[in-house]
Amino acid sequence: MWNRKMIYSTVLMVMVFAFATGCSTTAAPAVQASGSQPSASPVGGPGNVQPAGNLAIQPSVPVRSLVVVGTGKASGTPDVAYVNVGVETQADSIQQAVADNRDKMTRLLDALKTLGIADKDIQTTNYGVYTQREPAPDGKGGSGATSYHVNNQVSVTVRDVSKLGDVLDKAVAAGANNIYGVNFGVADTSKLQAEARTKSIADAKARAESLAKLAGVTLGDVLAVSEVIGGSGPIYESPRLAASAGLGGGGAPIQPGELEVNMSVQVTFAIK
Repeated sequence: MWNRKMIYSTVLMVMVFAFATGCSTTAAPAVQASGSQPSASPVGGPGNVQPAGNLAIQPSVPVRSLVVVGTGKASGTPDVAYVNVGVETQADSIQQAVADNRDKMTRLLDALKTLGIADKDIQTTNYGVYTQREPAPDGKGGSGATSYHVNNQVSVTVRDVSKLGDVLDKAVAAGANNIYGVNFGVADTSKLQAEARTKSIADAKARAESLAKLAGVTLGDVLAVSEVIGGSGPIYESPRLAASAGLGGGGAPIQPGELEVNMSVQVTFAIK
């Protein structure tokens, strides 16, 4: 009986093996789509690969060009002024020096606001306290009297230049004993910049035409234009004027002069 079971098991194993072998998959041959381009031959490298269709690769031809930088300037009358005013006090005690400075500075700020200066146009730029020791009177070493100094400075923006003289007068009358750094500007420089930029383009074209004539070539189209910016922006030129010493009789004699805006552009022209 056991011999018959062994025979049946052997036959069954043979049948399973034959069935598994017959059902194994074989890789299908690759099919190339109709009309596809034949693969490039590796011989000779990528240089032997031909583009599809009738496209032909033409060698690049360098474009001859002429590069110039043009400059232009525009002038305008300043309509805003900037000035630093302050109060410095001195006393034998630091408490007295601070109190005196506070009182005088309060009067100064009130006077500025009475003239129509807005809070946003008044900004503290310096507040300092220092000690000054005099040498000994006998010259044998040691130290003499000690005094304390307090300095408070504010930057003031005057948006009506015609009032600058009155501002300086009233500041001195209120106790200001430091005035310096009077400068002028234009609140909105966009029009001056546009005018200077237009002149710089015209200047660049004139320079290019002159150079092309000297070189015996003809100017073509403009290939590139870029604005040349030195530092953080366009260059503004304005005289730095200090307040005159004569602060009476209708305001300090202040001359705002003119403000210049300089612009530069770089232009690239094709040449024939």
